Amino acid sequence: MLQGYLLYFDTEIMKIQAEILQLHDETTEVLDQELKQVLQAEGYDFFDYSEEIAILVDDQGFEKPLNPVFEIVSAFGDRSLLAGRLIFVRNVENEYSTDIGSIKYEDVFNLRIKLEINLIGLTNQL
Repeated sequence: MLQGYLLYFDTEIMKIQAEILQLHDETTEVLDQELKQVLQAEGYDFFDYSEEIAILVDDQGFEKPLNPVFEIVSAFGDRSLLAGRLIFVRNVENEYSTDIGSIKYEDVFNLRIKLEINLIGLTNQL
């Protein structure tokens, strides 16, 4: 199982919510399908939050109507806009690529204390 940290905007209570996810990762295809399901997306992009942490986000998030738009300040100080649900995972360096790995509890603790995130609005209706 791969552990991720999900952030999303709950429209029923009008609040940013967070939860720890347990994702099946027996194969790349299984993990890919689980990530797409949780993100409510057909595909996803990677955003580097820090050297160790990546954020997965819907690659079509800005094109979907009434999707929450977040402004995030990365650990590098860069401000970025991301639309939709966000999954935080660890970067795992391999010889030829960077894969994703389980987020650690200390990562979640540090994110809860240091993460600069603001809901700045919603995408337009189509």
